[in-house]
Amino acid sequence: MPRAFRISPIRAAASFAGGALIALIGARLLPPVVAQARGMARTRAGGDPVASLLADHRAIMSHLDAMVESADAQAFSRAQHLLRLKRRLAAHAMAEEDIVYPALRDNLKTAEDATQLYEEHAEMKVLLYKLEQTPKTDEQWHLHATELRTLIERHVRQEEKVDFPKLRAALDDASSRELASKIEREKALLL
Repeated sequence: MPRAFRISPIRAAASFAGGALIALIGARLLPPVVAQARGMARTRAGGDPVASLLADHRAIMSHLDAMVESADAQAFSRAQHLLRLKRRLAAHAMAEEDIVYPALRDNLKTAEDATQLYEEHAEMKVLLYKLEQTPKTDEQWHLHATELRTLIERHVRQEEKVDFPKLRAALDDASSRELASKIEREKALLL
């Protein structure tokens, strides 16, 4: 190969490292920025600032239903639904705990309601841990899944019927856009 076309090993390694760094930065920084813009645009177009959280509720309940309805012999299916539930729940909970609950506390002066919602998230984490530790073929696993489903269903009902409507009513257009963009950004940090 002609000398002009050779690349030194150091230069090749540096090029690779630079490309990898750019890819890493793009993969970690770009999704939250895009998600934030998407949330703001959706709300600007008249969308609900908590729409993505409502969609999460549907997906979370779907996984829980599948877990509760599964037979003890369906260990693989249970494990898959539990993994998907934990992933969705982690991003969802992070957005609520870091963005929505403080907004409830600050805008509505409902510290007790926000504290109760935080406590329920802690209970959910304990039940998720129990599900992880219990063999998927054990009947105790089904009891933990049922308990988690009941807790989350009650939690979702409280948010959708009481807390989210109060929050929507307290926000002006600019605050709604800001809330939506922050929710989307926060969720994108984990996905």
